[in-house]
Amino acid sequence: MNTFIVVVVSSFVLAMFGVFADTAQQPEVPTSATNGMCSSKGDCSNGQCCLQTFSGDMALVTCSPLAKPGEHCSNRTEGDAPYNNACPCGSGLECINNVCTALPAPVPVQ
Repeated sequence: MNTFIVVVVSSFVLAMFGVFADTAQQPEVPTSATNGMCSSKGDCSNGQCCLQTFSGDMALVTCSPLAKPGEHCSNRTEGDAPYNNACPCGSGLECINNVCTALPAPVPVQ
């Protein structure tokens, strides 16, 4: 009888160890934070876009800052899908030949 109890208790302990050892130990990845994971522009904060970049055969989709003057940019304006390889320009800038360019100051009308 004592052997039976030892076997049952040991089996229970091993089963519980297996359950806890099998749980996922991955950290939660933030969304809507700089370089957080995203699937559309709605997942990112203001001043960011959802950008898909490639490294070899692996794609990484993260919230990234909008392009600044002189940086590579995207002209795409429609849709909610991630941008490929470059974000659009930030406010007051225009993407000309895939490079962010400052817009000229408005000329006052007299």
